[in-house]
Amino acid sequence: MPDQPPFGFINPQPYMAPAIERLNERFTIHPIHPIGWHKAEMDALAEDCRTHGIRAVGGFAQKDAFHHLLINEQLGNAVPSRIAFFYCMNKYLMRTLEQRPFFFAPIDPMHESDDEILARIPDDEWPFMLKNTSLSLGRGIFKISDADKLRHVLASYREDWELQNLIASQTAAWLDGVDRETVPALAPPFIAEHYVDLNQCVEYCYEGYVTADGRIVHYALTEEIYFSDHQALGYLTPPMSISTEMADRIETWVEEYMGHLVDLGYRNQFFNLEFWIMPDNSIALTEINPRAAHSYHYNYLYSFGNELYADNLLLAAGDTPSEDTPWHQWRAGSPHAFTLIVLITGKETGRVADILDYDYVQHLEDDEGVLIRHTKNPDDEIRDSDLTAAGVMLLQLWITGASLPELIQRERTIRARIYRSPQCDVEYPDYWQ
Repeated sequence: MPDQPPFGFINPQPYMAPAIERLNERFTIHPIHPIGWHKAEMDALAEDCRTHGIRAVGGFAQKDAFHHLLINEQLGNAVPSRIAFFYCMNKYLMRTLEQRPFFFAPIDPMHESDDEILARIPDDEWPFMLKNTSLSLGRGIFKISDADKLRHVLASYREDWELQNLIASQTAAWLDGVDRETVPALAPPFIAEHYVDLNQCVEYCYEGYVTADGRIVHYALTEEIYFSDHQALGYLTPPMSISTEMADRIETWVEEYMGHLVDLGYRNQFFNLEFWIMPDNSIALTEINPRAAHSYHYNYLYSFGNELYADNLLLAAGDTPSEDTPWHQWRAGSPHAFTLIVLITGKETGRVADILDYDYVQHLEDDEGVLIRHTKNPDDEIRDSDLTAAGVMLLQLWITGASLPELIQRERTIRARIYRSPQCDVEYPDYWQ
């Protein structure tokens, strides 16, 4: 309809189609597909947006977060400052904003010797985690158990000119036009940090946004559910293991942490905080992403009726998103469903269609109406080099239940039927019965 406000949606993925169809009932959605960050391309995209009357665009994947900033900036919308964005994209800088961080230290293999780096690691912090500070999707993350492993990783980085150039070009783009005096003097390519025993803590994913005038709004919380060996099982909204007292503490922690980013100029954008609740009940940052987390859109919709994509687009345009957020509904005890993103992984080599029963997958999609994100296709071949300790992600499924027991039973039924061969090494935790 011509009176529906037009918005740009950056690089929509196939599984987003139902959400975009729903958005088109309220808005007119224009898919846009930026490739690089060069000014000429951004100028052309912004001009095309203006031609179509598009006031704002939304990017929901990590690779789209900077496009979201650049294009909305060109359209005259408030956006996070480049410095605030840079802090969010560097795992060392983001941790410097924590009030009570655990051990972490900067690592720069190109300007420090192995011995200098080794001397920085306290004896009681072995093993520790070594992370590339600007890569995403789990790349460049290592558990360092001894000095030989550290020397090997550092040597590999020193020889990888392609990776060094990629990091340098990303940093140059993020800081283009920024007063160099405002740039942190220390933004290393690696960070050493405390090793978190994932069997002793729980990881959560928190969603919020900052208004154009710097107000922090609590949006939603999702709990990561794991098998007994800590292989990821799925992502549950709302969480099952958070007390009222802990929810109060999470609000305070978020406001403390994000207050520093607001001071740095974080404005008019969602943010996605991943954190651990440690064995002593302290809260420790995993990482922050300067965007909304696209895969949780359906969690919020199915559980509470909120539309993350719509709220992000409205916020970017300077309008008011829904303030009756999933977080507020959950804390008020409002009626809701439970939604789980079920993670289906493969731990064997061969064709995906020989690992999963695609007749059953089709039944789930066509007869039961289950939304499925196909991260691999049936004819894709899984090779030894593809396998990690957690396997290879094959599918993600969104399922709901009016109660936790109903949801748990449905997840267990699906997982038992979807594999062609029984997954003998999968041990459910006691709470997922």
